[in-house]
Amino acid sequence: MSRTPGWLRAFAPALLALSLAGPAQATNGMYLTGYGSEAAGRGGTNLAIADRALGLQANPAGIAQLQGQHLSLDAQFLAPSLHYGGDPFGNDMDGESNVFTMPSISYVRGAHGSPWTWGVALISQGGMGATFEGYRTPFGSTDGTSSEVRFATLTPTLAYAVNEDFALGVSVNAGYSDVTFSFWPRTSFYNDNGTPLDPSDDMGFFGADLTQRARAFNSSARAGAMWRALPQLTLGAMYQTETSGNYEEGTLTLNQSAIGLGAVHYDAQVDGFTWPAQFGAGLLYKPADKLVLTADVRRYLWKDAMAKITVKGSNPDAASPMSTVEMPFTFTWADEWVTAIGAEYRATPALTLRGGWNHGESPVPDQTLNPLFPAITTQHVSAGLGWTFGANTLNVAVERALEATQTNSNTDPNVNPFGPGAFVDHSQWTLSLGFSKAFSR
Repeated sequence: MSRTPGWLRAFAPALLALSLAGPAQATNGMYLTGYGSEAAGRGGTNLAIADRALGLQANPAGIAQLQGQHLSLDAQFLAPSLHYGGDPFGNDMDGESNVFTMPSISYVRGAHGSPWTWGVALISQGGMGATFEGYRTPFGSTDGTSSEVRFATLTPTLAYAVNEDFALGVSVNAGYSDVTFSFWPRTSFYNDNGTPLDPSDDMGFFGADLTQRARAFNSSARAGAMWRALPQLTLGAMYQTETSGNYEEGTLTLNQSAIGLGAVHYDAQVDGFTWPAQFGAGLLYKPADKLVLTADVRRYLWKDAMAKITVKGSNPDAASPMSTVEMPFTFTWADEWVTAIGAEYRATPALTLRGGWNHGESPVPDQTLNPLFPAITTQHVSAGLGWTFGANTLNVAVERALEATQTNSNTDPNVNPFGPGAFVDHSQWTLSLGFSKAFSR
């Protein structure tokens, strides 16, 4: 009986560390448009087509099509471009330029003559991040903001082929995610308005920095079905539950220099941060032997997941007049429809060409837009190719998220501390590389 290769078991912990090495500038909200180099080349379409072992990330029923053992290694390199400006303080700046890496590794085994297929994957699911420096604040300081959200899952999967045309599958996602941010951390301001004995009219701002990440272990489940309705037509569908967790064990540092205390550290937790439930359906149509057309529609339920996020601090390490801290961030994100179409053309027995388009509505309302979480891109175009040699396949894809701009005209400083007129421009390049290998049964 074949076993998972020993080197794969040994390599998995190192890959987990790498998968959490940096934040992602994800492009359908906090998720990638497509996972793996094959799906990325088709605009993210993957609900009615099995992309070798990594196909379990999208529709777990798809791995029922795989016989023998399959190993896939993928890495996606994201290079976002961010620009911020338009606020009342005269700021106009580019976000820091970085390239973020999101790797994954997956393994599937289908026993010959058995309707059961199982697999497991370690996947960089998504995230978000932005850093701006040289910000002129309303308190007369020059400072910066930053944010990082990271999310990876271990995904054991089981699929059952009811017959040669219909399969069901289920995945359990055991996830780890963490979050950190800084909001004008070098700024400290306090004014008692000339009445030191009356705190009711005091005004203050203490720069915040989540210096130790708040982290959570979370879980969700995904179910899928795939049906070959006609020799040329395959239909797929999936549903994934909401992914939530308790973000705890962080350290919040407040700059209370303005009242003579310097940096005060609090035990921190983050409430209200949730990854949304989602569902979708897709089709694959094969009008000719060498041509495959794909289309997907998904729904991300951000409204229930990203309403208000509150950073809470307790147990200060100094005798601060603020024994507890609550910093609410209003998001009120909207649910998002994502539509994608793609194509594959088998140009030669070895060469496959791919192309695709992906449109996802921005879940971020103008009235709650801020540069800490600028997940606003909507239009994406992609191209890719695959090269097969023996039992091995190399894949590459390039995606361009076209520039999107949103402006926040909200005058409520409790919701929009950056001031009315603040805007964010966001575009992105993504390079996807993958290698797949099929082993004997």
